[in-house]
Amino acid sequence: MRQALSILILPFLMSCSLMPNEWYEDSQGFRDIHQSAASYSILPPPAETIFTGSETVYQNNYVLNETMLARVGEAVLRVQAFKKDNFVSREFVLEKPVTATVYSTEMTLPAKKYPIFGIFEQGNETFYVLPKFNHMYFLLNMHGELQSKFLYEMKGSDKVTIFPDRAKFSPSTVRMKRVFTSEQQKLPFLDFEVIYDGIRNNQIILFYKNAVPGTNGGSGSFDTLAYPADSTMISVEGRLLRILRADKEQMSYIVVKD
Repeated sequence: MRQALSILILPFLMSCSLMPNEWYEDSQGFRDIHQSAASYSILPPPAETIFTGSETVYQNNYVLNETMLARVGEAVLRVQAFKKDNFVSREFVLEKPVTATVYSTEMTLPAKKYPIFGIFEQGNETFYVLPKFNHMYFLLNMHGELQSKFLYEMKGSDKVTIFPDRAKFSPSTVRMKRVFTSEQQKLPFLDFEVIYDGIRNNQIILFYKNAVPGTNGGSGSFDTLAYPADSTMISVEGRLLRILRADKEQMSYIVVKD
């Protein structure tokens, strides 16, 4: 009789050992899994921001391949170029709430920004670790996909273990987005303006102003550019312009190449 009773109780104790300790805080089975499970360390998180490169941002008065019109004294081209530095931050964004089910218990991960708590490496795989949630650490792969396996904190230790059960998510596939930031310089490193100055001596006259950065055209170098009045294509500061019509009052044109 005693042997039969032991056989009935044993599966119950084994099932308890798989449950998080908020449900069976003082169970012997849960203590056993902490004692026998393999332990792992969570590595420190990456830097708060990581520089990913620079790019040039242009502010132009024209739209490529669209017909433009400049009257005498108006800008044919107005170009400012700014340097922008790009960074990736130590955060992911969950855009919609996710329901996680672990051992028949449901919990909700709210839509918000999540900082990267640390890095977890297993074999040749590397994962981002999200902050602790009900004693659990959910994992993201390098593409931001939420993983069904997760870590569980080991009581009385700074170590974690891989929980034997897998989490189920609704929706089934969850991808979080890494947060990117950028810083754009306030002063342009390139600032020039080309003004239409009409037709003189059977030539298209353009007035060129290359401004000192930060002066907004107040100071810099100046020049006069002249092209034959019957020109159909002209090149100005690397921009290729198709001339549709030019007279003493105005010029219509298309910027066909930056």
